[in-house]
Amino acid sequence: MDQITSANPLAMVATAVAIVLAVAVLFFASKPSAKVAELRKARKLCEELIRSKSCAPILVRLAWHDSGTYDNNRSHLDWPNAGGAIGSIRTQHEINAGPNAGLSKALTKYLGPIKGEVPGVSWADLIQLASATAIEVSGGPKIPMRYGRVDGEPTDKTNPPFGLPDALPPFGGDLADDKDPAEHLRYVFEKYDMSDRDIVALSGAHTLGRAFKDRSGTVKEGYSKGTAYTSRGCPFVLNSETLGGRSWTKYWLSFDNSYFEDMAQEDPDCVTFPTDKVLMTDAGFQPHFMEFAESQSAFFTQYKESHKKLSELGAKFDPPEGVRI
Repeated sequence: MDQITSANPLAMVATAVAIVLAVAVLFFASKPSAKVAELRKARKLCEELIRSKSCAPILVRLAWHDSGTYDNNRSHLDWPNAGGAIGSIRTQHEINAGPNAGLSKALTKYLGPIKGEVPGVSWADLIQLASATAIEVSGGPKIPMRYGRVDGEPTDKTNPPFGLPDALPPFGGDLADDKDPAEHLRYVFEKYDMSDRDIVALSGAHTLGRAFKDRSGTVKEGYSKGTAYTSRGCPFVLNSETLGGRSWTKYWLSFDNSYFEDMAQEDPDCVTFPTDKVLMTDAGFQPHFMEFAESQSAFFTQYKESHKKLSELGAKFDPPEGVRI
């Protein structure tokens, strides 16, 4: 006679409970947190914005002008008084200052509606996320960003703490020669704890965008007048909302290494400031310039590292390790 073995009911229940718990753990482990989900939504909205409005350059500029207020000489002060990527560019004190001319549009028209849809994302995060997304959508590298920045506002409002490089001499800063663009660049980027290689890589972001008479005042072309590459929008990209200005490269909505490849050609329809030209001649800058001109891969590899560093200047993260998306 065959022997019939009855299953232990308690063992069956225990097994079933274990399976349910395992499935629940896998489900919740794979489900993004509310913060991550909101950041991903913000990124998607930024992608749609950039593709529909061709506004990558101004979003990158906005983020740089926010993080560029950082000064390591003030790092001993209570946060956020050293400046940096703290979202303070949204304040009237900063956004209306001269060096930020033209950037209010990026806050109110472009990012404002997105902020309304993702209220849990800080301004500091949204500004930096939009910039990193703009680089990637324009053909550049994916920046290994982290998020969780806390919004801050320095208490000292006597003067907006602008720190990015000047385009033309006399250059600002504690310089031996206020006409020396190399000394000026190092003066600025040393406040960010950045190297010559960082300086050259970040300068390569000028592959995007244009200079305007109405903004920096460093070129003769304004909103109503442009060059062969800007008067009707970027070549082959005809939905640029803002015409005019003078670009550093022909295809100024494409992130590539053409800034390095083409600078020596001195295209009459492009702009090259002293702080650009010196990258080709200064002994500390030139090796990196030549490397990036020869290899877009090398440029992208360094750029994403330098961009990440810039995006975290002075930032306070919650949680402290940041959030990846």
